[in-house]
Amino acid sequence: MRIFLFLTLSVMFVQSLHGAVELQGSYDWKKAATLCKGIKYMQFELKTPRLMKMAAARVDLQAQKFRFKVNGRAADWGKPMPEDGCGDIPIQTLRMTCRKFMSDSVKAGDNMVLAVNGSPWIPWKEPWNHRYASRLGLHISDGILVSEANKRPSFVVFKDGKCDFIKPAERKDFSDIMQAISGFGFVLSNGVPSGNDEKLAPRTGYGLDKSRRYLYIFVVDGRQVSYSMGATNFEVGQILRYLGADDGLNMDGGGSTTLLVRKNGRIRKLNRHAKGAERKVGGMLGICTD
Repeated sequence: MRIFLFLTLSVMFVQSLHGAVELQGSYDWKKAATLCKGIKYMQFELKTPRLMKMAAARVDLQAQKFRFKVNGRAADWGKPMPEDGCGDIPIQTLRMTCRKFMSDSVKAGDNMVLAVNGSPWIPWKEPWNHRYASRLGLHISDGILVSEANKRPSFVVFKDGKCDFIKPAERKDFSDIMQAISGFGFVLSNGVPSGNDEKLAPRTGYGLDKSRRYLYIFVVDGRQVSYSMGATNFEVGQILRYLGADDGLNMDGGGSTTLLVRKNGRIRKLNRHAKGAERKVGGMLGICTD
């Protein structure tokens, strides 16, 4: 019985690597639930080429004045990390769950209605419980630089309220940016998906349409054979395109993947972690209304 089960799962895994998500047309956002004026959200699943449970949100940036929030500097920002083996890695952000990020923001008076994980960080080594995060790529909170830019692309909110993706390596001046959070790389450019990571994993993606009117947030669960097996980064680009995006970033994924919505005072997580507990992450993005 054990041998049969192993062979069955092995065949499923090989097929999943060589399969491809096939989505025709684009998603009809009129079918989605309303979180607040300008934000729709939904959950859906695919059964081919493998079982995938997903959730997504669309933000109409013209519907009302949204205020974006990125987690800021830790209290000991700039000091060396205290844990053994960290060398001279500087403290930049305090790791926390997206849920705590949202809860703390609400307690501080922000009407945060959506929160999602964002940037990868270091250190990431056993026992994976470092208190702080560092080297997150370009990370700006309320106009204050938290982490310097690297080669990774970023989602930014300019001081005039407009949103876009940028390649920080192509810029020298970031003084016009209010919020910035970085991902691993582009998985969708001008409507064309890309990516060469064939590993199946939970994933987080951010997308923007060509006019930069709509922001798309997407997550897929993974590493749960009987529930959701995950996606490749190429498939993140495919699904972002299906949702309506023209350009998209692959953000930090795996156990970091988290999408929360808050309605009527209740926080609800739209995805499911393989190990149950929500991970403390280094970079988070929140959307608030007035």
